[in-house]
Amino acid sequence: MDYNSTEYTLQVETTPLQNIMAGLRKVFVTDPGLTLQLLLILPIIAGGIILQLNTIQWVLVVLVTLLFIVAGVFRRAALLQVERQASLSDFHQGRIRSMGNAIVMLTAGISLLTYLLIFVPRITQFI
Repeated sequence: MDYNSTEYTLQVETTPLQNIMAGLRKVFVTDPGLTLQLLLILPIIAGGIILQLNTIQWVLVVLVTLLFIVAGVFRRAALLQVERQASLSDFHQGRIRSMGNAIVMLTAGISLLTYLLIFVPRITQFI
């Protein structure tokens, strides 16, 4: 008797949310750079709480932080596509990797500039 056939196994259908969560879990496990991006959020949030940011400043901090994280997720998705799709030439693989890294660096620069514009005046008031 074959217990591995589909007649004997319980077939479970997953929901789209479960598929998304499983994909995100896989991305965070395989990409330490994205985990580092998430860990960089902790000092930003702690600094905002200590410096008592107002609502507009919190909105800006959250917006640029989300852009930074989303860029990291899209970069990882592009890298997974390069790994899985063998039909891409070396030139195209290099372009995809470069574009993913460039987007993360661009959003990191925008985030850093925004953090400096928000936190430096607050730090000078706090001191």
